[in-house]
Amino acid sequence: MDVGFLSLIGILIATVLLIIGVFRNIPILLLGPVAGAEVLLFSNTNVIDGLSTSYSSAFADFAESNFLIFLPATILGSMLGDSGAAQDIANKISKASQVGGKNAKFICLMGLSLITALLSFGGVSGFVVIFTIAPICFRIFKEMEIPWHFIIAVAVYGGSMWTAILPGSPAIQNLIPIDYLGTKPTAAPMIGIISALLCIVFGAWYIWFMLKRSEKKGEGFMETGAEMDKHQTTLALKAQDAETSNWDFFKALLPSIVLIVAMNVFNLEAYVSLALGALVCYVLYYNKFANIMNTLADGSLSTMKTVMNVSAVVGFGGVIENVAGFDYVVTNLDKIPGPPLIQLAVATNIVAGITGSASGGEGISLRVFAPRFLEQGIDPSVIHRIVNISCYGLDSLPHNGSVINRLNYTHLTYRQGYYHEFILGCVFPFFLSIFAAILASMGVV
Repeated sequence: MDVGFLSLIGILIATVLLIIGVFRNIPILLLGPVAGAEVLLFSNTNVIDGLSTSYSSAFADFAESNFLIFLPATILGSMLGDSGAAQDIANKISKASQVGGKNAKFICLMGLSLITALLSFGGVSGFVVIFTIAPICFRIFKEMEIPWHFIIAVAVYGGSMWTAILPGSPAIQNLIPIDYLGTKPTAAPMIGIISALLCIVFGAWYIWFMLKRSEKKGEGFMETGAEMDKHQTTLALKAQDAETSNWDFFKALLPSIVLIVAMNVFNLEAYVSLALGALVCYVLYYNKFANIMNTLADGSLSTMKTVMNVSAVVGFGGVIENVAGFDYVVTNLDKIPGPPLIQLAVATNIVAGITGSASGGEGISLRVFAPRFLEQGIDPSVIHRIVNISCYGLDSLPHNGSVINRLNYTHLTYRQGYYHEFILGCVFPFFLSIFAAILASMGVV
């Protein structure tokens, strides 16, 4: 049997085992290297050498590149929760939602999704935005008896589903193609705008539908929020029904506003901007913390858990990218039937799915496939937008780092929250990428 094909079988088996393992709550820190070792065995590669090079290097590179982003992000999230700022935002949104009557919960979820989208489009990555939005959602979900698993729907819908593909977005997946194609963040604006609008409409309908279904079952917050509730032990002592003035609301949003301005107006590094947001939060609420050291400790602990868990999956992706099975896939992707742009959309989805990474799949797709399509005379801006949209499809399988990060931080199991991620972050985006390719093939740019 061909070594590349045998290696591919090993990749598929390892991916399935990884998915089954995370659903059974087996620690990802154990699953990652075990799955990597299985791939190396099938690839006829020395397991010890492979784990100590490919796996460890990818693990360490991710931790090194992201630790300084995760640390201030998780600390800011803890500070927003413990200072009462999250409660002030929740109070205001809750009060505004009441005008919706029986649809108050839906309006609330849309309002929270909008805040998430503003943070995301303001430069806070979909990976990190969960740390800021979760404390706000926790307060309001518990007060309004919204099932806690909807935090995943809010995070995906507002944090990446459409904001990352909108022309001009600061999302890294909209910026990566620039280095390969010499394009601009606003490349192929019509394709991007139409695709984003479809995401907005479908996502809103999905949340409305699932909320109504949940209400019929009589589901409340604690069914899926009990574990999250256990970990909120240092929350500021502030009445749930406290009145929130307009100034209190603005003050609560100010750390996030400073973060967005620092990142986009002054072009500061993401970790510096996040640290400034945390500093502003402390200055505004220094006398509201029950114990600031406990708050910092909680944030730091969340950082370590998150970085280690996600690095374990990234290490697995590092192994995959360096075995014969991956080369076999890349070499044969041009055999996908259909017009060139549909081939590009499907190929990007497959690579992102295998690596469990939108940015990783996008980079490989641009490096391997883009030259071939450029030679065929396809507009670079079209390639930019199709790859940007397509990397947000099969990447969101259970072994994706962002998926693990969100579920880990919100204390949800895969059974409780992954299906929102699967529909909003995987299934719909996959078919959307095919639709976008069809639009481009019809001359829409």
